[in-house]
Parts: sequence; structure tokens; C-alpha cells
Amino acid sequence: MQRERGTKRRVDANRIKGIALILSASALWGASGPLTKILRLHGFDITDILSWRYLIGFLSLIALSTALSRPPALRIDLARFKSTLLMAICIFGVNAAFTWSNFFTTVANAIALSFTAPLFAAVLAWIFLGESVRASHQLAIALGFSGVCIFAFSTYAGAAGTHTTLSPNIPLGNGLALLSGLLFGWYFVIARKFAQRDSEVMRGTIWQFLILAILLCPLMVLTLFKGIAGIGYLYLVAYSTLCTAAPILMLNLSGLFLKAHEISILALSEVPFSILIGMVLVREFPSPATWVGVAFILVAGFLGAMKQD
Repeated sequence: MQRERGTKRRVDANRIKGIALILSASALWGASGPLTKILRLHGFDITDILSWRYLIGFLSLIALSTALSRPPALRIDLARFKSTLLMAICIFGVNAAFTWSNFFTTVANAIALSFTAPLFAAVLAWIFLGESVRASHQLAIALGFSGVCIFAFSTYAGAAGTHTTLSPNIPLGNGLALLSGLLFGWYFVIARKFAQRDSEVMRGTIWQFLILAILLCPLMVLTLFKGIAGIGYLYLVAYSTLCTAAPILMLNLSGLFLKAHEISILALSEVPFSILIGMVLVREFPSPATWVGVAFILVAGFLGAMKQD
């Protein structure tokens, strides 16, 4: 009996760790949309952001690993390399589609439509990982999807924002955000599978960033000829470290404790974080319909955090 209670406590503690990791990642990711717009105002384009964020992220992960008294072990076998390569390509697609979407649509729309991810994650996790989705989580996915639909429909009804200098082509931006949601759902599944097979999550994450930094390094040179002010590069360092490397590491670590569809549901909490930060940094104020969508998403996140017996 005592052994069973001890096991139950460990399971509960691990679940709390997973939830804390995802909520922390969501809070950091919430700043990515507004910071993308700020970077654009400082002269960075999509190529600049995508090429530099992975090198800076890689260096920040190396620094973190060293600070934790764990010198980064970069040796990796072929099987792990294939897994990290797939994860790298997938997260690059997520980041590229989402970052580009913020060039054309509002912060609220970009973040909301990208979080169709739980729908895709639930289906893909059921197919590839055999994860069952129980009643409360099915309800959470339905509520999350309803919240996303409110964003989408209110946009086309003219309630969620108008075309502005920072949001010049809302339909294109919404399409890119939806694509990022599909790829994000797939990433949740890959990250969960990797964590199940290999507990060396830090090493896998470092390799993700190293692969992308190497592939995109030729594009970095182009940024240096644009005459961007130093303050712009400071924003880029903050964006790459806090809004890219840190949340991806947290997401990958959460795969040790939570199922793929649970992670994706809890990650919906990024939506209200992003909207609130967008209000502060770029002065984008959502409509009442948007706040209704946020309420649906928050309830979905609460249901996703509930323990399943």
C-alpha cells in the first residue's frame, strides 16, 4: 500500500512538472507575436529572424547546459540524429509559418489559428502513439476549437481587427497561422515519442538548434548589410533566447511527463498570454468576440490539466 501511494505521489508530481513546463513555455511564446512585429519595425524580415534565431538559441542552450554543471554532450548516434533532424524540420516549419503570419495578420488571429494544433495532435497521437483521448479531453479539444472558430469568424465579419500597416493581408496571415497549427500538432507527437525513447532531452534540443543554425547560416550574412541598429539586435537576442530556445526546451521536457494531446491542450494557454502582451507592446486591442474565444480556450486548458483516472 505504501509503495502504491509513493508511486501515485511520483506520478502526480511528474504531472505537475509537465503542466508547469507547458504553462511557462506558453507565457514565453506569448511574447513571440508582439516581438515579431517589433523586429519588423526595426528592419528585420522573415529571413533575418529565421536565420538568426536558431544560432542564438543554440548558443543560449549551450550556456544553460554549462551553467547547470552539465557540459553539453554533443555526441549522438544515427537513430537519435534522424529523430532530432525530423524534429528540427518540423519546428522550423511551425516557426516559419507562425512568424510569417504575424507579418500579415493580427497577433490575436495568428496565435488563435495556430492553436488548432490540439485537434491535429489528438488525431496523430491516436494514430501513431496509440493515445486514447478521454471524455474531458475531448470536451477540452471541442471548446478549444470553438474558441479558435470565434477568432476566425469574427475576423471575416470585421470584428477582430482591420487591415493596418502591421496587419496588411489578414486572409494570407490566417492561412499561414493555420498551417503552423497543423505542423505544431505533429511536433507535439514527435516530441512525445522522442521523450519516451530517450531521456536526454537537452541534447536532442541542442541538436535541433545546431542543425537549423548550420542550414540557415548563409542567410545570416545578408542581415549584416542592412544597417540595423544595435537595439534591434538586442530584441533579436531576447526573441531567440526567451521566445524560441527556452519554450522549445520546456515543450520537449514536458514530453517526459504528459501525453501529446495533453501538452497541446495546455499549450492553448499561449493565446491569452499572447493577446495580453500584444495589448501592452503593440497596442492591439481585441474585440469582445475575441475575449469570448479566450474564455473558451481557458476552459479548455483547465480541462486539459485535469487528471485522468
